[in-house]
Amino acid sequence: MLINRRDDLTTQLVDMVERTRKAFDGIATLAPHDPQYTTRDKGIYAYLFAKPTRRLATALAVDREILTLFTSFNEQQQRTVKIARELIVESAGRLEPTVAIIVHKDAEGNSKLTRWGRSLGLAVLPVYYGKLPSTSDELLKQLCYELFSHDPFDVTGPVSDDENFFGRRNEALDLARKLQTGQIRACLGIRKIGKTSVINRVIHECRMHHNCCCVFIDCSKDEIWSLSAEKLLTAIGEAMRSASSPSLEGGYSIVSEPVAQQTLTEATRALLSTVQDAQKPVIIFIDEVDYITPSSPTSEYWKDGFNKFWRNFRSVYQEAARSGNIISVMIGGVSAKWFIEETINHVENAALAFIPEEYLSPLDRPATRAMVKKISKSAGLMFSGDAADLIGAACSDIPFWVRKACSYIHRRTDIANRPTAIDAGKTSELIQEFIVNEGTTLAYVALSHLLRVYPELRDPCLRTLEHDVSDIPLARLTILKKYGILSSDAEIKPSGTMVYNALKLYKANADAQPAQGETKNKEVKDSSGLTEWAEDLALVGRDRNLLERKMRHAVLNFLQADSMSKKLPKGSTKTRILAALVMDRREKLKDSAPDELMEKLYWKELSGIVQREWAVFSGIFSDKRHFEECCTIVNERPDAHAKDIGPADIALQKRSLGWLNERLTSL
Repeated sequence: MLINRRDDLTTQLVDMVERTRKAFDGIATLAPHDPQYTTRDKGIYAYLFAKPTRRLATALAVDREILTLFTSFNEQQQRTVKIARELIVESAGRLEPTVAIIVHKDAEGNSKLTRWGRSLGLAVLPVYYGKLPSTSDELLKQLCYELFSHDPFDVTGPVSDDENFFGRRNEALDLARKLQTGQIRACLGIRKIGKTSVINRVIHECRMHHNCCCVFIDCSKDEIWSLSAEKLLTAIGEAMRSASSPSLEGGYSIVSEPVAQQTLTEATRALLSTVQDAQKPVIIFIDEVDYITPSSPTSEYWKDGFNKFWRNFRSVYQEAARSGNIISVMIGGVSAKWFIEETINHVENAALAFIPEEYLSPLDRPATRAMVKKISKSAGLMFSGDAADLIGAACSDIPFWVRKACSYIHRRTDIANRPTAIDAGKTSELIQEFIVNEGTTLAYVALSHLLRVYPELRDPCLRTLEHDVSDIPLARLTILKKYGILSSDAEIKPSGTMVYNALKLYKANADAQPAQGETKNKEVKDSSGLTEWAEDLALVGRDRNLLERKMRHAVLNFLQADSMSKKLPKGSTKTRILAALVMDRREKLKDSAPDELMEKLYWKELSGIVQREWAVFSGIFSDKRHFEECCTIVNERPDAHAKDIGPADIALQKRSLGWLNERLTSL
């Protein structure tokens, strides 16, 4: 019986291979011999190596053969992608390592296989056998859509892998080498410039290629910034002992709340003893150091505790050097202010000349260009050198901003026609849109935070808008250039359009601040006298974008499921979406596929579909009137218009976004 079932599956796979071979004619050549078979995880699979034509190779940016895996299961599981990766590894370099084609029989398998592939670092191009395209043109279009619909630019957290780490690889390698010799290094810069990414990469290099112990401190964690100087020194000592223990693989430990209770003197002695007992270099990485400085946004303690901590830590470092032990430090944070002040509360600054004033500046333009052109290939976008330079110039070559700009261009470019070239003219148009819709707020938040923790830079920044720089201290201008806020050219000016617009917005808000003593009836001020408006506004914008993605996904999935049900015929998903649009929009979008169509809809059109198809969505949102009210509030986007925005407006936006998001999250 088992043999008969195996023969039946093999026959199915043979049929799948032969039909697929015809569909691939013109875009790839499948190996002419019979397919190879493999039995893994109690399943049988067939596979062939596909030699792509120049047309397909250009579209997919590949130069090797591509694995084509066939599976006859009616429901796909994650093991299919795992098996594809295993076969690629076993090919010993013959196959393209990041792309695989999987032919399957699961009606819902395309989205699952694509999602699972991304989680494993593999671009899966799924082909649903039940609707196998009849021509190679149709198949190529389908493959490209599955690949290019993913946004490779949209990275929100730190990156340190080779695929995403651009322009700073040699810098990270150099830092890792220097930290083996007892040096102290700093990585200071504005928000989202890549400080944590660099620190993560340096830690990786130290652990993989150097014989040392690594101790990591994230000062933004409540359990760290809430400690006193003696408790933090105690915690570092405990983490150091753990990292240097022979039983701990990898020699890496994270600082957490200490177990022991020690005085400042006892903690300092214990830390020195631990350093001297270590058999190899000890490297301490301190990220988000601003949380334990006198301008800490979370704790008043560090106004005095800052000097206590660094005075005693410096004594440990110096004594360790005298006794021949190696201890190194790498600092990451925003403000350089507390490392260049001569005194703090009339006491000598212990960190002065101990922590170097070193900045993580923006990328060099060639590195920005290389990043844009390489990542864009996987999205089917081909930027010219001039176009990539325009993006870099507008975004001040700050990697996170560049990615966000490219992500915007990706979302505004038709997927059906990819791969497609993006020239300088089109890039300029889309970049201007991005700056108006997203970029200015993004830069405003970063600049507001810097000027809050380093207020001495506020006046020089604003005066550059008026070209009034004659008597600004050269040291201040140099710092602003190192931060990437001012251009490194001879002319003193903002480094890019995003920075320029953000400074204008900052100045407008600063001018609108109530005079000293006036009633502050519309704005909530923080301890530095600046409003939290930008922070709240950025969160609202982020939540709106996340909600919109969830809404598009939910609307499409529910309509597709309802259209496929065996109830009374209701028309196709595409027909039902178009029916909810006004005539001119319907005519403009009628040739788009449902997935593509959904990405082009405005927020008001999305909510209109839900209201028109309320019978389908009532189980999610329950209260139609409240749904309409929330959608109307979200669509108002007061942050995108020239009007006063108070805490009440922000609260109303947050409440409406929260209610809608809660309903969609419950799915």
